[in-house]
Amino acid sequence: MTNRLAVLLAHLLKWRFQPGLRGNSWLLTIREQRRRAARVLAQNPSLRPHLDTILADAYGDASADRGAGNRLPEDVFPTGCPWSFDQAMQSDVL
Repeated sequence: MTNRLAVLLAHLLKWRFQPGLRGNSWLLTIREQRRRAARVLAQNPSLRPHLDTILADAYGDASADRGAGNRLPEDVFPTGCPWSFDQAMQSDVL
């Protein structure tokens, strides 16, 4: 679950902070990771009470490559995840 959310959050961050580079591939990745994360949660409902911790870990992974992969300054991304799990999973959050 952490890996799925890390990929989702990384793409949500790119979408928000690199609007000039937005493309269909980012959008498709966001949709796919949402679908897969929802499937993992449906198959493992016992994860729900741990979502805050999982999301925080995933955000740490997602934001760690901001310098190399995203060519953004270190201080661009918020220090904490700007979305709750439910918000990150909503289709109107891009």
